[in-house]
Amino acid sequence: MKKIFFILSLVSYLGYSQKTKLPFKDGESCIYRISYGMFGGGDAKYTINQTQDETQVIVKGGSNAFVDLFFKIRDRYETIINNSTTFPIYFKRDIIEGNYAINQEYYFNHIKNIVSTQVGDFECEPKSYDILSSFMYGRTLTSSYLKKKNPFYINIFLNEENYNMEVEYLGTEFIETKIGKIRCLKFSPKVQVGRVFKNEDDLTIWVSDDENHLLVKVEMGIWVGSIDATITSTKNIKFPLSITD
Repeated sequence: MKKIFFILSLVSYLGYSQKTKLPFKDGESCIYRISYGMFGGGDAKYTINQTQDETQVIVKGGSNAFVDLFFKIRDRYETIINNSTTFPIYFKRDIIEGNYAINQEYYFNHIKNIVSTQVGDFECEPKSYDILSSFMYGRTLTSSYLKKKNPFYINIFLNEENYNMEVEYLGTEFIETKIGKIRCLKFSPKVQVGRVFKNEDDLTIWVSDDENHLLVKVEMGIWVGSIDATITSTKNIKFPLSITD
């Protein structure tokens, strides 16, 4: 489910035209149902803990008992961001996916543009984000900015490397979910080809077309098939969702 969070990673489309107030609050939480092709694969959940100065976001996901028989997945992501700048202060990633496991901790110094990790210090681009904080920053952007016809970009620091992600707006669509039909903005982030993705266009995401810019749906083409994730429940959302019925 690293791929899902990449996504969660992934509405990270930004620039620098952010709002003055954050579109999320303490206690916000959402659950997503994850499917591999025709099969239900598991669930992912994120929660937000917020103080006056900082916001902590924790994402947890795992495969169900059936999928565990073939490919066990247990993933946890955490970021802490500065509420004033939306820049990340701290990022942690613990994932187990089959025989693949990784543990990462990043400490961001945005004055020196340095990220400290377990394997050393690395230079990062100005205004850099981890994959989770980039999503939270993307939520602060206005709909008019997100709907630009031209692609926009965000600097992401991942796996001790810098990546300037291009994100293209594809239009507006209505997505059927368990909580209703939601009007969404559709995006195509250009992903890095490698261990997970076969093509740079293998990721599509939908976010609610309202002040929340909540992640609603994800579709990913990967080397071994496809993964979908769709929202199933929400809690303590700050603004009304764009539900049409």
